Amino acid sequence: MRRLVGGALAGALVLAGCTQEYDDDMAMTTTPPLVLETSAPEEAAATSAPTTDAQPAEPVDPATAIPEEELLEQTEWVLGLLEEDATGPAAEESARRFAPTFLEEVSVIQLGTIFAGLRGSAPYTVTSAAQSEGVGRTATLTLHAADQPLVMTLSLDENDQIASLLFQPDTSGEAPQISSWPDLDEALTELGGQSQVVVGDVRDGTCEVTYTTRGLDPGEAFPSGSVVKLLVLAAVADAAQEGDLAWEDELTITPDVTSLPSGVLQDREDGSTVTVREAAELMISISDNTATDLLIEAVGQGALRESVTTAGLDTTRIMPVPTTRQIFQLGWQVDSEVRDRWAEAAVPESREAILADLPEELDVPAAAVTVPVWESGVDWFLTGAEICSLHARLQQQATSGAGEPVREILATNPGLTPPDGVTYQAFKGGSVPGVLALSFYLETSRETEETDGDPDASPPGGVVLVVQTRSEEAIDQMRAVTIIEAGLQHLAQGPG
Repeated sequence: MRRLVGGALAGALVLAGCTQEYDDDMAMTTTPPLVLETSAPEEAAATSAPTTDAQPAEPVDPATAIPEEELLEQTEWVLGLLEEDATGPAAEESARRFAPTFLEEVSVIQLGTIFAGLRGSAPYTVTSAAQSEGVGRTATLTLHAADQPLVMTLSLDENDQIASLLFQPDTSGEAPQISSWPDLDEALTELGGQSQVVVGDVRDGTCEVTYTTRGLDPGEAFPSGSVVKLLVLAAVADAAQEGDLAWEDELTITPDVTSLPSGVLQDREDGSTVTVREAAELMISISDNTATDLLIEAVGQGALRESVTTAGLDTTRIMPVPTTRQIFQLGWQVDSEVRDRWAEAAVPESREAILADLPEELDVPAAAVTVPVWESGVDWFLTGAEICSLHARLQQQATSGAGEPVREILATNPGLTPPDGVTYQAFKGGSVPGVLALSFYLETSRETEETDGDPDASPPGGVVLVVQTRSEEAIDQMRAVTIIEAGLQHLAQGPG
């Protein structure tokens, strides 16, 4: 089974409350602890869902794909609750298995009702299983029953308790045939909204764009969600190079920088510390929002501006870089009048004044973070070429002594299983309601062979694929991942 980007995918029917889900990103950050989608989105069901006449896949043993003992044990316990003759879960067992934040939002009675309903389609057969790589603690399984297959996603917190649980119909569908980049453009139209594809060659710290979606202005910035965290990482690496910040420095978690999930740091005690290195790893690999805001505070807007300029990005459009906490407030806490002023603000100074007036408290109900707000300018807007430039700059920074951790940080979560022949894969994605952006930097054995044996050769270059989708409606992310994965395979094959 290929690894799904970010674990939980948006668009599910909310059964209770708020909070955490693994990676990416803010659309998933407010995915409640227990979610059950009872049917596929109408369009997805018609175009991409597996048919019940198809030959079922062979059963797999979750133990072969989930090496972490605690994650496997909790996954097998949930699978046991789905058996035809199962009951519960009982209150005492639920208190032991589920995180307190989970049980604050989902009562034991609700749990019993939901699992009883799921057992109505039993027996289930596990036909694929995978564990998230890097620091994420998420298992993703496909379950076959008499009805449409389900994807189950389970995440653990730092205490080995279940922090989130998601069941969704499998709308991933068959991969499209991609033999040219216009083929990918065509396949993406299935998602609705508007999608932009940018492909680039990276060498010596620069990106040369080789393809952009036809009919779209290549200079138009799209909402990109947490892909902007590449910029934050670049600013951290710059600060490390200048000696203003060290990877071993400790950052203190305080209420004024604690954001909403995704991530794990928002659940740590006030006053606890995290190193710059750990925060950067969490920011990139599981899109930890509190880690991001800690790093933005540590480097400051001045350093961010310098990184924007060095990477060749548009400072007038991008600056100041809002924290994730501020994006949540702008999008779903303050009055629409504030969003109107934000949308009309044409210069950084105007946006700085709006951010300065935001409430001190972060008070965003989970149910609110389902409405797209990118049309009001609430997001981080980047062009595909700018994202490619950020990948290029980061790889260049990684060649310096101070920037060496960058390369490992970017590859901790490759997003999707690297295609054959790929020797290195960096990834950062982002999503908010109505927005999905995925970016990959690949090096293949071809680039490595070009420099083997030549001591004067530049470091091997790579290629970048950026896909940005914006929509007034929820995006079927499962189907999007299948389509983009086919594009990633095409990227790895070489020019074309």
